[in-house]
Amino acid sequence: MAKDYLRIAQKAITRPSEKARKPRILVYGRNKKGKTRFCSTAPDVLIVDPESGTDEEKKLDPDTWPVTAWSDLDDVYGAMKSGLKSPHTKKPYRWVALDGMTRFASMALDFVSNQQAERDLTRRPGMIDQKTYGQANKMVEAMLHNFHSLRDVGIILTAQERMVEIVNMEDMGDDEDATPAGYMYVPDLPKGARAPLNQIVDCIGRIYVVRGEFTKKVKRGGEVIEKEVKSQRRLWIGPHEMYDTGYRSGYELPEFLKEPTVPSVVRAMREGKVNA
Repeated sequence: MAKDYLRIAQKAITRPSEKARKPRILVYGRNKKGKTRFCSTAPDVLIVDPESGTDEEKKLDPDTWPVTAWSDLDDVYGAMKSGLKSPHTKKPYRWVALDGMTRFASMALDFVSNQQAERDLTRRPGMIDQKTYGQANKMVEAMLHNFHSLRDVGIILTAQERMVEIVNMEDMGDDEDATPAGYMYVPDLPKGARAPLNQIVDCIGRIYVVRGEFTKKVKRGGEVIEKEVKSQRRLWIGPHEMYDTGYRSGYELPEFLKEPTVPSVVRAMREGKVNA
């Protein structure tokens, strides 16, 4: 029986506005700069935690799924795909945060290395070659695409940061912001895992803290007041020659967002509204 290609095409072709998926946000930075706290600001979020980062978020108290091995991520994805609901609120999760891509990449490498050691008893313990890295990177890429397929769930990814030296401009491809013989801050992942991560996200931001005299709006006694603080958390999202950052949006946004939250980032990208 001949295929009705026109009917197949009519069902397959859509516009982004008709089936808009939830955003994918990547945030990276040094330790203790607020990556997990940022994840905790998402509504109805499940934080997948390989580093016990949520132990310090007592005020926000997010739902957390601790993972200790690569195989645990298959369980998380399977549960999310099946429509997992919070055991506390009984509501479906609207966001999932993979809070530690640097650690997840290490788990994938450990998984591949252990498998190879079991198959080859003559292999030296701890020996990691390019083939091992390549297989681990492919596992990370497959995991990312699995979670990316969850269209009704927003995804937040975090990573440690690493400073890399730009020795050869050819290594930067067509990056017009790169500077010769300079340095750049990037998510701390192997290059083969970083590329697919950057491909699926709508926003890449570097989170950091600046010291000074600032005011911050806080809730106290049922009302919002301004409080004086000595530091301010920021998320750099604009193009920068030293940061691997950027966003997809129909609006021109500022270079950085002050005291960022997941809702404020989404609002900025989709509505052009930025917190003062």
